[in-house]
Amino acid sequence: MSNTDAPIGVILLAAGKSERFGGDKRLAEIRQPQGTQQPMLLTTLQQIRASGLPLFVVLRPGDQQWGDALDKLSIDWGICPEAAQGMGHSLAFGVHATQHWNGWLIALADMPFIQPATYQRVAAALNQHKIVRPILQRTDTGKTLNGHPVGFSRSYACALTQCQGDEGARRLLTDNPQDVYLLPLTDKGIVQDIDRPQDC
Repeated sequence: MSNTDAPIGVILLAAGKSERFGGDKRLAEIRQPQGTQQPMLLTTLQQIRASGLPLFVVLRPGDQQWGDALDKLSIDWGICPEAAQGMGHSLAFGVHATQHWNGWLIALADMPFIQPATYQRVAAALNQHKIVRPILQRTDTGKTLNGHPVGFSRSYACALTQCQGDEGARRLLTDNPQDVYLLPLTDKGIVQDIDRPQDC
């Protein structure tokens, strides 16, 4: 497969320890539009899959049960041996596992409210830019908030595989401002994460 034919896909980082949450955050029940509830991780997966983009999920050691569940959903996944050392290691693992892709959207398991169309728009913008960062303009304060998922083109493949610790890819954004395209969106889900049970 040539690079021009390679897909842009989503790496879902789902290997965190949920320390602030007080339990496995991935199991937190999220209310669905039809009034039912389902675990947060499944809700996030549902949103990404609805975008039609390729998906790879990064889990942590001991997550075989989640892996079995992903197998039943025909979703690619892998266990990052160094997940406990921070998000950067999980990110690097995910990019290494999907080297055939032409670009990566880095998504977080605790952001289940991002709309499928948002993933599509970030991926589309990544065809024209090296780094795409979605932003939300607050109508009440006028402030601009940085959101997720952040997209990286293939030119950043090597740098992404060298990410370490808890910083993730943040340093790549601050060190390369000339490559960052800010994509204005109206999807409030891009800034809405779940840190505590009351955020559900």
